[in-house]
Amino acid sequence: MSFNSFQAIIFLLVALNYTLVVVSLVHLILRTRYTLVQRLVWMVVLWLVPVLGIVGYWVS
Repeated sequence: MSFNSFQAIIFLLVALNYTLVVVSLVHLILRTRYTLVQRLVWMVVLWLVPVLGIVGYWVS
C-alpha cells in the first residue's frame, strides 16, 4: 500500500470516530435516564477515550 492509501484509511477512521462521538453525544443529551452528573461524565469519557468510550456508552 502506498502512503496516500494509508492517509485515506486514517482519515476515514478519524471521521468515523468523530461521527460516532457526535451521534453518541446527541443521544446522550436527549436521553432522560441519566442524571446531569452522569451525562457530564459520559461526555468526558466519549471525548477523552476514543474507541472504548463509544463502545462503553452503547453497551451500558
